[in-house]
Amino acid sequence: MLVFIGCLLLSSEIRAPAAATLPVDPPHAEQKHFLECLARVYSPGWWFSYNDALYFQPRDEEQARQLEAMKTARSSYTVLTNPATRHALTARVIAQSGVAEAWQKKLLLPFSATNQNLTPTLDKPLRVVPRYKALQPFADGDMLIQEDATTLFVMNFGSMPANAFGTNALLIRVGTKTYSSGGSFKTVDAFANAALSPEETAVLRRVAAAFQREADASSSQIEDSKTREEFEACKARATDSNPYMEYLLAKAYLEGKGTDRDEKLGMEWMRRAARNGSGDATSCLEKLEGKAP
Repeated sequence: MLVFIGCLLLSSEIRAPAAATLPVDPPHAEQKHFLECLARVYSPGWWFSYNDALYFQPRDEEQARQLEAMKTARSSYTVLTNPATRHALTARVIAQSGVAEAWQKKLLLPFSATNQNLTPTLDKPLRVVPRYKALQPFADGDMLIQEDATTLFVMNFGSMPANAFGTNALLIRVGTKTYSSGGSFKTVDAFANAALSPEETAVLRRVAAAFQREADASSSQIEDSKTREEFEACKARATDSNPYMEYLLAKAYLEGKGTDRDEKLGMEWMRRAARNGSGDATSCLEKLEGKAP
């Protein structure tokens, strides 16, 4: 069984996080990446339901590769390295998603020095049945299904018409079951249905969307930080011997890019850049004032 280790840990509508080199501005970049990982991990396609509890587990090799890629990228973090900090961030966003406290407890393990995982896992193999045929319904929603040539007894499978075909059943083996068929008794492997209910699916989608929104907000913070850095670099290089940088600084003030918008200061720098030979500044002034300085 694949187990999600080390606090790394969404449906296809959630974007997959980049697994390559993280961008500049480590605090915001790492938080953005971590939140994108959580958006993926908390999507319904990675979870199953058993005994009124929710569990996380990759279902196939592709998901296992995605999980390993996220884990590898996370190993390059230099700021967001404290497990308690990551757990607190996860708990905050799950709470902000608006799901009830009972759901929050199902989705996030308590943090401790001995248990630093985020997601609950179950030490039982999950059987994924890509395609099956419903053979016989029983009382209480149990069902006899057929996968290829194998007959399985599934408890709490829900009612469905006999001879119907279905896909992607999620099962947990619980032992064997003897049933009556045509006057004789047969014994087959018995499973519990581990598929998510509509309510569980909706909760996970809501949480995954909350993580993606928070990741998008971090993207805006990264962009704001980048423009501020560009402004400071431009300001440091804006001298009379570098009129082009004076022109760029003037535009930054006029547009409020990387700094507060200041039209008066922007015009002062634009005139200065034009006097020092910036053709761009001269053209800009002609448009703004209808004349050259």
